[in-house]
Amino acid sequence: PTSRPTPAAAFHPHPPLPAMPVGAVGMGFAFWTWLEGALPPVWITMIKIFASMFVGLFLLSYTLSRAVVKGGGKKGGEVVYAQGQWLASRKSNRSKHFAELFILKYSACWIASVGVVIAWGPYEWWGKWGYLLYCGGCAAPALLWPLSFPLKGDRKLPRGEWYILKANLWVAIFGFIGNYWYTHYFYNVLKADYTFEAHRLNDVPISMYLMTHAYFMFYHVLSNAALRYLRSAYRGDGQRFVFECAFIGVMSYSTAFMESLTICGFPYYDFADRDMAYTLGSAFYGIYFLVSFPMFLRIDEDDKKPLTRHSQVVWEALGSGMLVLCLLDFVRLWLGIDFTMKAGGHSLTT
Repeated sequence: PTSRPTPAAAFHPHPPLPAMPVGAVGMGFAFWTWLEGALPPVWITMIKIFASMFVGLFLLSYTLSRAVVKGGGKKGGEVVYAQGQWLASRKSNRSKHFAELFILKYSACWIASVGVVIAWGPYEWWGKWGYLLYCGGCAAPALLWPLSFPLKGDRKLPRGEWYILKANLWVAIFGFIGNYWYTHYFYNVLKADYTFEAHRLNDVPISMYLMTHAYFMFYHVLSNAALRYLRSAYRGDGQRFVFECAFIGVMSYSTAFMESLTICGFPYYDFADRDMAYTLGSAFYGIYFLVSFPMFLRIDEDDKKPLTRHSQVVWEALGSGMLVLCLLDFVRLWLGIDFTMKAGGHSLTT
């Protein structure tokens, strides 16, 4: 039998712009109508999600009050507002300041290498040892470089006071929990799958445990900077607390989505429904950061208090991991999805 010809519209060509009504509102409506026809439905959904989040955050920002350094109040005088601070203080918190700078510079290197790998595709012939070597090479400098070449802020300090070691410890614990436990929620809820040949621990490629360390070191330094600026530039009242909660939510969802988007060119991390992975999956993954972003910031953040002990770093990372696990499971129960963790490995078909 002969197949019916496919209508031209099924190929989703960019439709011509409709006749635009007069006025800015009409032009905007016409452009949106054209955009809905030109882009896949999932991208329209993501535009709506991000537009809603950022508009809401923008409106909430009007409730914030700038922190005042001096002036104003009953005494009057010229008001001097606090300057927002992105990195930890170079004068009073040198270990953390130079550690954050190092992580940003080191991250630029491994991110560039990921771009090259995704573009050229050498992973096609790597095999399981190649994945392990590459991902280990991305993660190892976060620890080995500072140990071999102490950072500027650590050269006169005992190693027990180095922030970079505490940051590595926190991220290593949280990242291990995330891979060992949370990945199975992606297997069950989002029907995700790693399909490349790999050494595995609890059915998760060991190379992903390593790569997670590099990613999370970068993410958490960025979140440190954003939250620190917010807390240093604006008055610490109830309005700022509400804004900060919303801000962490937006950062978490955005971080999760951007990771999903940037690795979409890697063909061996598969989803049964990739559109759902972008929308629901980003919210699911973002739960990690709802907890970890504010908790990670606590390490050696207040230079007026004693330094964070390594034991405290361990317990807070473990506690954060448990809270995320509970939140993921609450979502799973709400969705009504059964959870299984198989010793012999999972399958998208089971």
